[in-house]
Amino acid sequence: MDILARRLTIISLLMVVFAMTLAAAVSADTQRRRHNYAGSIADCTVHTTKFCEQAKL
Repeated sequence: MDILARRLTIISLLMVVFAMTLAAAVSADTQRRRHNYAGSIADCTVHTTKFCEQAKL
């Protein structure tokens, strides 16, 4: 029973580390996407149209 408890503990800790890493990656991506493009000198191309529309708001 000790071996099973030890394995469950290790698996649980690995899952916590994975969840925290994934949450940090999602948070960083969200912050990157929220970057304000208002006032930038870049023109509105096909790739940046959604950012240009947000900047006009």
